[in-house]
Amino acid sequence: MTVTVSTAQESGLTRLQATNAGVSLRAGESLAGFGYADRNVDAVRYLGVGKVNVYLSAYILLPDVGANKIERISFPAAVDDQSAYLLILSEDGKKTLYNQPCKIVAGINQIALTTPFATEAGKRYLVGFATKAVGSDGDKPELIPFDGVNEMKEAQYAGYGTKPYPTNSSTKDEFQMTSVQGYGSALIFVKLQDESKLQSVGYFLWADGDFKLVKAGEKVPTEVAFYNFGVKDITSFEVSYRFGTGEPKFLKRTLKEPLQPSQDIAATIAIPAEDEGMGTLHVALAKVNDQENIFASNSSQIPYQIGSSAAINRETVLLERFSTEQCPKCPLADPYVKDNIKKLQAAGLRVSYIVYHSGYLTDFLTTKESEALYIYFFDESSFAPAMSINRTFLPSRNALVNSAGAYPSSEWVPRVKKDKQGVRIERIDQKIDNSKLTAVVSGVALKDSFDPEDLYLTVIVTEDNVPSRAQAGARKNYKHNAVPRLFLTAPTGDKLQLQPDGTFSVTLEGALMPTWVGSQCKVVAIVHPSVQQSNRRNRAVHTAETAQLGFPLANEPVAPAQAPIVTVEDGYLSIQGRVDAFELYDMSGALVTTSVETHLLPGTYIVRTFSDLRVYTSKVIVR
Repeated sequence: MTVTVSTAQESGLTRLQATNAGVSLRAGESLAGFGYADRNVDAVRYLGVGKVNVYLSAYILLPDVGANKIERISFPAAVDDQSAYLLILSEDGKKTLYNQPCKIVAGINQIALTTPFATEAGKRYLVGFATKAVGSDGDKPELIPFDGVNEMKEAQYAGYGTKPYPTNSSTKDEFQMTSVQGYGSALIFVKLQDESKLQSVGYFLWADGDFKLVKAGEKVPTEVAFYNFGVKDITSFEVSYRFGTGEPKFLKRTLKEPLQPSQDIAATIAIPAEDEGMGTLHVALAKVNDQENIFASNSSQIPYQIGSSAAINRETVLLERFSTEQCPKCPLADPYVKDNIKKLQAAGLRVSYIVYHSGYLTDFLTTKESEALYIYFFDESSFAPAMSINRTFLPSRNALVNSAGAYPSSEWVPRVKKDKQGVRIERIDQKIDNSKLTAVVSGVALKDSFDPEDLYLTVIVTEDNVPSRAQAGARKNYKHNAVPRLFLTAPTGDKLQLQPDGTFSVTLEGALMPTWVGSQCKVVAIVHPSVQQSNRRNRAVHTAETAQLGFPLANEPVAPAQAPIVTVEDGYLSIQGRVDAFELYDMSGALVTTSVETHLLPGTYIVRTFSDLRVYTSKVIVR
């Protein structure tokens, strides 16, 4: 069978084809040694590039095992090959450190190195093999083995070309490396002379905790997931965590039940929020069974925002879906979505809903904006049906989306309800003049609840009850809801500019089409951080509101605080009113002081005062 990796981000990977072979790996210790793949997979998935007379190679990244020796490399093969090679490359895949011609057979291969390869402490190596695809184009030259299960980036290296390995003068036709996502991990295992470092090994998968808008000292439940790649059961583990550039701290936990080799676990620990501020929390698996973990450098980065914010309890939620008429399973996701919307509304939340026709081919409802947007929700490959709630990052998928059935309302309604929101859309005013829509979106951003340099507004006109033309997997009378018809902003949002008191008001215009049914149209406004930023955990949603087209939305406003009054007396500042902090600058922009105890020289200064609703700017003159 032919497998398509992705319809989203085409790369050299999509040239790879896969086939399932009947080779069973249930052969006891025949694939002994260190590796990332599932040794117990029922059938091997072999990959090729659909060509013959080329070498295909696969590798795993051997972690730092100190001064050691590689003695044997084991792997399954699809066919016999008299001209194969055992290979060890530098970590970047550019330099061949060891090559050994060998013969391989269809089935399990475990081949000793003629001269054991000496590893150096502090270095990592790509270890694998190369085999040649021969025969006619009608044959199936799928040769490099993957398990189709464990998506470990350290076991997703592949190479192909007319030569089996790289040299200093290699061209792209002769050899090029690529990364293989969507097929699991390469079934390659490495036997070392000294395996003491491999007895207790925890491969850190991810950490997930909500450190946004929390108070200092609050203990935040944090889920830590890891896989046992070692020989022994894991009975205890130690997590390191570090807020920003602070000192690392450690938490040790003992498992109630041992974690057996080739099994994973997600354990919950409580990490106390430290001093007020915002930045990145770094979490890693430092030790397992009281032994230094060889994967201790693998870490998760979680954004934190600690302090006394003015955020309010969450009132709104945004559901976004990816679907097209060519997706036969998409109609099957409708009941899950309806259940979530119903339960979220019953919990008192205002629900906004959008279905982008992208991510899995296209149809007559696909827009260029939807096509430009979906890549920021997925990892390496896109799929449908897919859904996102408040653009919540899912570490197990490294994405903002999952299948609709993976969002059970019993879990997600309370999860959303306990969340906070730092922005409130108070009004969506509209005016329609012939086919021209003018929308004014206004609201307020609350103190210490957002990053003023990372605040965006997206506004979309959607339409419900659009008759399908040829929806796969549905009856002829199937109708589409929440279809994006018009983007009044860029699909990734327009930068939102705030007033000194934290309020905002944005006027947007767009042309309505006469073919759209106005009574079925809505205006959806979303305030969010940038969806384009590299840290997917920050691609979240502050709030979203929906208004019927042509009818205004008016929420109860959050009253802004009075601006503090700044005066000068005898060279000292005096600030009246609620103030959390201030910064005083001279006219060149240089920071002068943040303390009212500083005696100021005569001159003109700029004062930035931080109060309940963000920041106020004023000018003072010292005489």
